[in-house]
Amino acid sequence: MKKISSILFNIVALSVIPGIAGAAGTYYNGSGYQRYGNNNGGYYKNYSNSRGGYGQNYSKGYRTTKKVTKKTTKSAQKKEESTDKKQGWYLGADLEHQFANWKFEMKNAGSLLHYDNLNWNVIHGDLAYYFGNEIPMQIKAGASYGKQFGETKMIDDDISSGGMLVMSWTGENDQVVANQVGHALSTGTSKDGSQTGFYVSFGLPDFFKTSKVKLTPSVGFRYLKYELSTTKNYGLSIDTIESSDAHPYISCIYGYKGELQCDPFLLFYSSDGQVTITGRVEDSNGEISDAIQIPTNIPGFVVSGVGTGGTYYYEQSGTTHKYETSWMGPYLALDAEYAINKDNFVYGGIEIGLPIYKSTGDQPYRYDWNHPKSVEDSAGFGDAYHIGLNAGWSVAVGETTSLNLGFTYDYYSVSKANAKTFLNGDYYTELYDLYVNALENNVLTDYQRTMLEEEVANIEDYRASKWVLEDKGEIKSIYKSMGIRLGIDVKF
Repeated sequence: MKKISSILFNIVALSVIPGIAGAAGTYYNGSGYQRYGNNNGGYYKNYSNSRGGYGQNYSKGYRTTKKVTKKTTKSAQKKEESTDKKQGWYLGADLEHQFANWKFEMKNAGSLLHYDNLNWNVIHGDLAYYFGNEIPMQIKAGASYGKQFGETKMIDDDISSGGMLVMSWTGENDQVVANQVGHALSTGTSKDGSQTGFYVSFGLPDFFKTSKVKLTPSVGFRYLKYELSTTKNYGLSIDTIESSDAHPYISCIYGYKGELQCDPFLLFYSSDGQVTITGRVEDSNGEISDAIQIPTNIPGFVVSGVGTGGTYYYEQSGTTHKYETSWMGPYLALDAEYAINKDNFVYGGIEIGLPIYKSTGDQPYRYDWNHPKSVEDSAGFGDAYHIGLNAGWSVAVGETTSLNLGFTYDYYSVSKANAKTFLNGDYYTELYDLYVNALENNVLTDYQRTMLEEEVANIEDYRASKWVLEDKGEIKSIYKSMGIRLGIDVKF
């Protein structure tokens, strides 16, 4: 992508050099093209300064008069051609309603979070200056502000990608007998979001043109930021077991038409501190038991309790998710106009950008994470891209005023953004002290000691990384929107 952007920017830079040398500028006022500034050799100047004046040319006969008429005709044509350029200041304002959605996926974590059916009401303001005949250049800038309209749903999906590994359970000789896998799905309400944006661009107005079609290349910088939050989150969580070859029990079976059904994770505690994981068993005839087995056949194992891992239903009031996301960077654009008649024209354009991506989030119910910044995802220049399309119709309602109706489409994407998770150092420090104290002062089984030693080592690694975990290329994020715009443009 970086090589592509370099080639495109070089093309635009080369196109600017011949453009500055030879174009003119006027503006379209809705009832024709109006020229501003000095005539520079136009019809009236040529006529009044012809050698000998009108009387002298007339006295020399028809041939001389015909010559003056011919010269006047060429001068008039020159003026008419020179008025085919924009010149001066333009101010535009419009209101846009956008339909959008945003999603981001965590590859290794197996999680997908998305805000669907977002609705925005956005106000835009645009300012443009066309230098005119002497300098065929335009400068445009604009800003926007939007508020989320109505409510929509946020889905936090830790199921579709297969779930995430919670823990690997080992048996004798540290052999893995089962993997505990977590699955969760929750939905909450999103409202009162906001977005801001701005852009600035430099272009060559009507650099390529025919009798009715005009093309304008430009280069610019665009910034878009949106803030979204979630409240009233309701969800389900269930842990299951992925059995290994060393595990004697079955936790998942196939039902009607191959439907996969998995029992929830069950952990049995013994009075002597031992634990075991069980599931269904298969008899010699290949029949699978309808019931989950209790480990009563293990010598010396007396069941004193049962654990279900992360299997529960939950409700979360207040704010549960909050994200601030930005896309900003340079772009190349090509805009086109087609004149239907002197009062109407249609337009369209395409924009290709290479934005820098950054998203920060807070999940207040994660007690093991830091607040107010829990996570941060980022990607540098060339790692993300933006495609923007626009089309519309403009009609003149006065000499300096026109109305327009337009449509927009934007697509932002990044596939390998880096992910950072900011841990709650106080929480893990307290756990560390508890684990170390248990290792020093308690009588533990070999299994319990091994588990605590692993947890202590993990927390020491967290502390060494200053409570920040980083995963390269973890995030895939996509934001897309479609809008309808209604606005007014004024020349002044």
